Amino acid sequence: MLDNYKKEHPQSVNQYMIVQLDGTITESDDVIYKNIVGENISEIHPFFESIHEALQEKNKRHVFSCIHLTDQNNQTIITDIVVKTFDNDKLPMIVILDLTLHYDNYQTTAQVRNESVINSQILELKNDYLQEKEAFKNAFIANFSHELRDPLTGILTFSDILKKTGLNDEQLNYLKVIDSSSSYLKQLIEDILDISKIEAGRLELVITPFDIRELLEDIKKGFKIKAEQKGLELITNFNNNLPLIVGGDPLRLRQVINNLLENAIKFTEVGTITFNVSLNQIRAQKASIHFQIMDTGIGIAEDDVEQIFTSFTQLNKASTYKGAGLGLAIAKHLVSLTDSKISVDSTLGEGSTFSTNINFKLDHNYKLKSIKKTKEIKPKSDKKYSILLVEDSEITQLSILKILASKGNYFLDIVTKGEDVVPRIEQSEFDLILMDIKLPNSYGDEITKLIRKMPDRDHKKTPVIALTARVFKDDLRRYKKAGINDVIKKPFDEDALLSKIEEYLK
Repeated sequence: MLDNYKKEHPQSVNQYMIVQLDGTITESDDVIYKNIVGENISEIHPFFESIHEALQEKNKRHVFSCIHLTDQNNQTIITDIVVKTFDNDKLPMIVILDLTLHYDNYQTTAQVRNESVINSQILELKNDYLQEKEAFKNAFIANFSHELRDPLTGILTFSDILKKTGLNDEQLNYLKVIDSSSSYLKQLIEDILDISKIEAGRLELVITPFDIRELLEDIKKGFKIKAEQKGLELITNFNNNLPLIVGGDPLRLRQVINNLLENAIKFTEVGTITFNVSLNQIRAQKASIHFQIMDTGIGIAEDDVEQIFTSFTQLNKASTYKGAGLGLAIAKHLVSLTDSKISVDSTLGEGSTFSTNINFKLDHNYKLKSIKKTKEIKPKSDKKYSILLVEDSEITQLSILKILASKGNYFLDIVTKGEDVVPRIEQSEFDLILMDIKLPNSYGDEITKLIRKMPDRDHKKTPVIALTARVFKDDLRRYKKAGINDVIKKPFDEDALLSKIEEYLK
């Protein structure tokens, strides 16, 4: 039985042969090749023709690795072959080492390793491709947004200017349509930028103390009007035990609530929108607050609930419900930044309830910043303020010119190229500089660095306010490091521009 097992499960074996210098086999143990004494070694396999020269050398040892031979059963074996010669009259020895099993295992291991290396390289290439794709997409969105914001600034500006002229009721109604469309377009731009920030991992919360009840009441006022315009009733219940001042991101909280309320109003044709806010608990200097928005709208099928939080997804394709499908995706991510989530309870055809619990910080040292009321700048005795505008967009130039000209308190000088800024400042004194960040062949923050390096000390103190759509956190840090005092985000309206200018001209 053992002999049968040995035949069925052969291991690596060795064959020893003594040969003459011409290759004739004089002795063999016949382990692999049998009955070969008297034959020439080259008759066993053509490979052995190549070792004749090795047989002539004295006292040498040659090893030939991974040689494929065919045995007498016509089976391929993988071998190492050793040729050993001596320095006396002893005849050379040839050893055939059958290492088929070893090489098969090695080949399998090498193949697995090579496949692993190849897969790793493929994954690396895919990652490089995805990073390049992501960088291209983000750059495209940023540039696309920038190009949209300039004409949108013009629309907002001239819409405000037209309102102050003698328009009849019909013309005022047309302006309301323009304002509504502009606001919608502005929100779409903001949503697309937020999605870009989310995918790039650059959307962060800015924690600051704020009056949460004041924020809720402000949201209530705006959406009460929107609900009434659609014939709906907005019901609000804000618990009296809500803390007054909490630490959180009021801008992003407003965005979450706005998106949920907008969604509720959009998909409700008849009935009510209910907005409830209550205190869950206060523990370890944190307040857990529950937000709930209920509607009597079209509802959502159970299988579709997860899809509504996917970017650019709208379940209802009816033209009645316009939108890019970004609001809920953004709201979900913003809530996740507080280690929470949005829950949905909905019945198709009956309505939906969206709810979330968010933790806010509590600190008795929290104090609210006093908000200064905007006052119109009045001209000083014999002086008007001189402002330099660095901007290549003719629409933005004209918008700012019209706004400032309507006040009568300013002289406006305009430069369109970055290389002309420093020479213009050297020629004239300015009380303030409005600096576009993205200029042809240059950037506003780099130009500001040059201004701050000018020898005249007054130039180092001249307020520089950036005009830009790029307001990522690292962008704002870069602007500050360059010497820029503040930022006006595009698109802006008359109030945003004048209030910021007033702040730095006092």
